[in-house]
Amino acid sequence: MQPDYPDAPPVVLIHGWNGGEFTWPAPDELRELENELHRDIYFFTYRTSYLANRYPPLEIMEEELDRFLFKYQAVDVVAHSMGGLLLRQYLSHHPDHPVKRAVFLSTPHFGTNAAKVLTGLANISITSEGNIQAQEIQPGSDFLWQLNDLKGAELNDVEALNVYVGVSGWTDGDLVVEPSSAYLPWAHNVTVQGDHHTLARRFPKFDFIVNFLRDGTLPKAEAEVPDRRDAWLRFVKKDGDDPMQLSEASVRRINAKGYVDRNGYSICCDDRAGLFPSGIANTIVAEDVQAGEIYEFLPGDGSGRVRVSMDAIRQGGQPVQLRSILMRPHEALQPVMPGAVPQSAPVDSQPVVPAHQPLLSSPTP
Repeated sequence: MQPDYPDAPPVVLIHGWNGGEFTWPAPDELRELENELHRDIYFFTYRTSYLANRYPPLEIMEEELDRFLFKYQAVDVVAHSMGGLLLRQYLSHHPDHPVKRAVFLSTPHFGTNAAKVLTGLANISITSEGNIQAQEIQPGSDFLWQLNDLKGAELNDVEALNVYVGVSGWTDGDLVVEPSSAYLPWAHNVTVQGDHHTLARRFPKFDFIVNFLRDGTLPKAEAEVPDRRDAWLRFVKKDGDDPMQLSEASVRRINAKGYVDRNGYSICCDDRAGLFPSGIANTIVAEDVQAGEIYEFLPGDGSGRVRVSMDAIRQGGQPVQLRSILMRPHEALQPVMPGAVPQSAPVDSQPVVPAHQPLLSSPTP
């Protein structure tokens, strides 16, 4: 294709899960934007769908993106939904990339529960092929853990603008990505009205996005950090070890009143995420944690239970916080089974691990 503006860095649009060219504004609208910016606009597309199939994981797609961008000395990118995760994955492994500015639109930086639903549907399909892209963008997946554990290092040389719908609800929210997941702690965040799909189709209508693409100007106003706090918890026996395996029987949530509550958390994941060689890495995904809550892990090897307080999570500055909890070797103890504590009675008092450090240890009898 012959470029209209060969001397100017192009703008590349990266769609999300189950997306394509139709994700974006109509061609005549994009032509107007090209004329306004005096820059060419190109699509980067890839195989994806909500159906069960062998769609390539994002670790494969990042190499295709690299081959697409390799010919440019400089480029700006607008990425929607899972496309934003693809872009961050690419940046994390290609330090000589040409990306100068990045706009993230409704990106599930910390996953989406919609992926959990579709992963389940894919796993029971007649093809039994699953959907590895859906597995990768579940909250707590190994893919998202590895990516967010970089703490934004992949964006060090990139001007980043993160745009998302700032409310959560069935009538006026994003409907796919919660604000706590869409918020990117290592970028300039702006909230808008709309929903998950119209934000991509209408992005040229937002003057602050166009201004950012034109000259890097960021809007003066920045979104407040969402109030909700989520915690991702992993347990390791020693530094460098793979996370310990978790099950419904080995984890329980104790609410602020001291009662066992089976709601408000999940364990990810049942399937391996992407190409990571470590196999299945289990994560407790605790959603909307409250002060006074405790999560308890009871290892199957009888090494004693560990309790993790959510108070420090509530006080932390980021909506989603990752915690790896280091367990010291401990003499064998009689396991405490969840059924030993009736739902109607408060749990007995035990020493609690404050979840304010990356690696902690405090197994208790």
